[in-house]
Amino acid sequence: MKGLSNTISVIILIFIILTVMIPIMFYIQNISQSSSVSQFIVNNYEYLHNLQISQVKTGHPSIFYNGSTIYLIYANGTFEPLSNLTIIGILYLNQNGVWVNITSIKYPLVVSEGQTINLPGYVNDRPIIIITSLGNIFFLQPGSSIGPFSTGGKGGLEILAQISNSTISPISVSTNVTTNIYGKFENFTTPAAFPNQTGSFQAKVPQYVFYENSKGQVISGVFHNWIILGKASVNSTNTVGIQVSLEGSPVVMVANYTPITAKVNLQITILGNSDNQINCPINVNINGKSYTINKGSAIIQIPAGFFNITVNTLQFNNTLQKYNGVIYHYVYDNITYNGKSYISTSVILFVPPNPSATPIVYIYYLNNFNYYRIYIYDYNPPGSVSLILNGTVYQYNNIYWIIGGKYSFDPTGIIFIYIYYGQSCQAQEVYINNTVYYYPNIPQYIIINGQTTIKVYYGDVGTACPL
Repeated sequence: MKGLSNTISVIILIFIILTVMIPIMFYIQNISQSSSVSQFIVNNYEYLHNLQISQVKTGHPSIFYNGSTIYLIYANGTFEPLSNLTIIGILYLNQNGVWVNITSIKYPLVVSEGQTINLPGYVNDRPIIIITSLGNIFFLQPGSSIGPFSTGGKGGLEILAQISNSTISPISVSTNVTTNIYGKFENFTTPAAFPNQTGSFQAKVPQYVFYENSKGQVISGVFHNWIILGKASVNSTNTVGIQVSLEGSPVVMVANYTPITAKVNLQITILGNSDNQINCPINVNINGKSYTINKGSAIIQIPAGFFNITVNTLQFNNTLQKYNGVIYHYVYDNITYNGKSYISTSVILFVPPNPSATPIVYIYYLNNFNYYRIYIYDYNPPGSVSLILNGTVYQYNNIYWIIGGKYSFDPTGIIFIYIYYGQSCQAQEVYINNTVYYYPNIPQYIIINGQTTIKVYYGDVGTACPL
């Protein structure tokens, strides 16, 4: 019986162990399978995430943003079938430096073929971010693109320009490019798109470009190199002029400029008629910063390259000769630089990084009229009389500042009639500075072209008026 009891005990123990171990084994197996599935999902996501970046960079689809519209163009036919791009958000950088979602667009936006996305007006010329369902973030400045792009929609040639270096993110700039891609040399404005995928041509961009923001601040760039995205043969990448041979596939050519950091001295000189220097305070704005020129000329240090100058003082009174009885009125005429005159009050000019002499910007003002001090007196007045010049009434025994010119002259004012005596009082003598006129030869007009004293004596014709 004892042996049978031991056998039964072993069987029970084995049963208990199996009862406990089987669920544990299933649990361990499920954990292992779950971990494998999770790792597979992660690996698959990373693969799709990176694949989407590669596809966009090679034109499937290319993305181009011109400042108001997003163009999505399938410019590369190497991917079959066409891959979708699902956009779950488009944000723009507002004026307060905050990224704001554009809610007028219905998300998710599935792109499976070439299309355009028109953005609201308040987004115009603001940087944007495109967020995809795979977690990719594509940042675009106005005029920039990701992947080969052609406005013709066939994946041709795109020529862009930008200012960038290790400390400045690429800033898209609009500049002139001269090319004979259509047979003869013509000028185009970047970004410039062409349908060509084959052929040889030349292209040339300026040595210097600039970018100006809404505050008038200017960043200048000097040519550094060409960046070639796609398959094309070029004779050089470090000269402004380049020879290009296309090889039957989409190409993006980026003229890359680096910012100019050198400082130069700029002289601002204020001149009037006959090049006489004006010593009145004149306010100008240079590259978004305000300056006041107090003594007719000043030296201002600015970054080399392009600079914006805006004249804020459009007219003024020069009172320096006021004690001599004259106030000169001036009005803006032009800006002159390097022998060229500009009528506009705001212009973009250029000074090289190492000028041989201090560059001078002349701001000309025109002396269009003057105010003159006029003394007006009357003697032995018969009553409430006044002097009338060109219809304007001036009271006697006062000092006025009157614009120079020709004036009708009426010193009789209100003719005072004495009923009792039957007499009327009139101006009998008029003194204009040192010249005297007697009734009835009092002038009908006078010329005011300097400080003037006018004296009027009243009386009856032949008899003094009673008071």
